[in-house]
Amino acid sequence: MSSYKSYQSQLAKALEPQHPFKTPLIVLKGGSDFMLNLTSNTLKSHWRAADWTMERIEGTAFTAERFLQTTSSRSMFEPQQMTIVTQAFASPDMFDCLKKLESTKSIQPALCLMHGGEIPAKFQKELARLGAFIIGCDEPAPWEAKDFLSDRAKSHKLNLSSEASNLFLDSTGSDLIKIENELKKISLILETGKSPVSGDAIRPYLDFLREDNAFKVDQLLCQEAYPQALLLLKGLLDRGESSLAILAILAMHCRKALQIQAGMKSGHTPADLSRELRLPTSVVQNYLPYIRKRSAVTFQRALNLCHEADRRLKSIRHGEEAWLDRIVWELMPAPKA
Repeated sequence: MSSYKSYQSQLAKALEPQHPFKTPLIVLKGGSDFMLNLTSNTLKSHWRAADWTMERIEGTAFTAERFLQTTSSRSMFEPQQMTIVTQAFASPDMFDCLKKLESTKSIQPALCLMHGGEIPAKFQKELARLGAFIIGCDEPAPWEAKDFLSDRAKSHKLNLSSEASNLFLDSTGSDLIKIENELKKISLILETGKSPVSGDAIRPYLDFLREDNAFKVDQLLCQEAYPQALLLLKGLLDRGESSLAILAILAMHCRKALQIQAGMKSGHTPADLSRELRLPTSVVQNYLPYIRKRSAVTFQRALNLCHEADRRLKSIRHGEEAWLDRIVWELMPAPKA
């Protein structure tokens, strides 16, 4: 099992511009599916930004013929291509193909092999002979969680102070998926930038609603089911949920709508926005019919109300339901004359 510091070092090398040309055979291996997918997505985003094309294929479908295509010279006028093979060592032809490969110099489009767990012994010798570049994608140890949090916060354009990081980890523990999900939420609520986010700024948002309730609020608003949304918000307040946590969900909804709306106007596809905003494509698709009926001014006004309510309710916990209702009303279409 590799340390997180070792992982950081290997990933930094893999992101160097000339790395795929020097070491075109890359192997991602490890016991954490989350870290494997995170690393794969990081590399894909990096290579796409350099105008590489991507091909992803399951190991069971990666035949000797496909291996030959991947390791054959290409025209200098063709775009660079990265082929990613998931569960690569499940390929019935992979071992023989690696054994027959004299060197990685023939790999013009780079080849990335992914494998959950340790590399089977018979492959280790061939990969060592070929000088494969291996990144160990193991789950960080609990004492490495703060380093992981710092890296992921930067990717979400958040600069957490030491106090904020400690509060964050007190809330999430070392669960990687929870850390990632909470960072996504907070990055949509707080203004991102170079200034460190303080503990006081982050504290009200660490007690988020359960994921299913947060999703339901978002879903009802996208479906324009406003009466049901208002009833759900009232029910959450009645059972003792924090009004600030509910406000955070409404603010996230407005920010997502504004970001998706701006992206679509700029010509981005839903898939582009999914990668850029780190949202499932299905979430982006759910927003499309909804945002086409609204102007950016509507979402910005509702977001401004969220900020105003946040300031007021932090000092005086009074009129919570009225503030939440007002924000939802702001999102409703104007009545037809």
